[in-house]
Amino acid sequence: MPVQGNSFKPYSEVITGSIIYGTIGVFLDRVQDMSVGSVLFCRLFFGLCMIFFYLLLSGSLKQLMPGRNKKYLLLLGFLNAVTGICYFSAIRYSGISIAVLLLYTAPVYVNLLAPSILGEKSSSKSLLPLLLSVAGVILITRPGEVLVSLSTGSDFMKGLFFGLLSGLSFGTTIVTIRYLRHDYTGISQTFWLTGISLLFMLPSAFLTPTSVFLRNFNTLFLFGLTITFAAILYLKGISGIRAQTGSILALLEPVSGIFFDTVILKSPLYISTFLGCVLILTAAYLVSRKETEACNLSTDLQSVL
Repeated sequence: MPVQGNSFKPYSEVITGSIIYGTIGVFLDRVQDMSVGSVLFCRLFFGLCMIFFYLLLSGSLKQLMPGRNKKYLLLLGFLNAVTGICYFSAIRYSGISIAVLLLYTAPVYVNLLAPSILGEKSSSKSLLPLLLSVAGVILITRPGEVLVSLSTGSDFMKGLFFGLLSGLSFGTTIVTIRYLRHDYTGISQTFWLTGISLLFMLPSAFLTPTSVFLRNFNTLFLFGLTITFAAILYLKGISGIRAQTGSILALLEPVSGIFFDTVILKSPLYISTFLGCVLILTAAYLVSRKETEACNLSTDLQSVL
C-alpha cells in the first residue's frame, strides 16, 4: 500500500508550532515593568516586520492581496487580540493554572462549532482524544487548588471571566482559520491576523516609557520573531487538517510550556502534571494517526479508481 509522503506534514507543523508557543511563559518572565498590552503590541509589531521582510525577499508579497471573505480577516485579527488580552489577564488575576485550563477549553467550542460552520462531521472516534485531552488539562491544573482559591475574592472571578473568554475566542479562531483555508495561505493569514491585531493593540503602545522599552528590547525582539514563526507553522498546518483535530493538537502548547517552566524557570513538577502531559500526548498521537491513515486510505482508493 503506497503512502503519501507529506501526509504527516501538516500535523508536524501544528505540533512544532504548539511546542514553540510553549516558550511564551519564559519570555514573559524575562520582560520587566511592562503591561500585558504593551508586551503584546511589541510582539505583534516585530512579528509583522518579520513576515513582511520574509515575503519581500522571497518575492511573495502578492500573497498578501486581499481576496474573498475580507471581513473574516478582520474577525481573525480581532479574535487574536481578544485571546491574547484575555489569556494574559486571566494569568494576572487567577494564575497560570486557571488560565491554561480555561484557554484550552477551546476544543470543546470547536467540536460544537465545526459541524455547523465547516460541515465537519463529529464521530464517536473523536470523542476519546477529546476526553483524554480535557482530562489531561484538568490534571495539569490541579482542580483541588482551584476550589480552594475561590475564597480569594473578586480578582479570581475576573480571572475566570477572562479565561472563559480566551477559550471561546481561541476556539472561534481555529474555526475561522479553517474556514479561510481556500482563500488565504497560512502565512497570509498570519500577516493579516498579526497586522489587524496590532491596530487593536495600538493604544497600549503609549503606556510604556521609552527607557523601559529599550531595557527590554532584546527580549521583546526575540519574543516577536519566535512566536511569529510558531504562528506561521501553526496556521500553515491547521489549514490542512480538520479543525477538531487541530484544536486537540494545540494542547501540546501547555505540555511544552510546563516543560520550559520546569527546566528553565525551575518551577516544581507535580505527579498530576506529568500524568496530564501523558494524556495530552496520547490524545495528540491518536488524532494524528487516525487522520493520517484516513488521508492515505483516500489516496489509495483514488489511485485504484
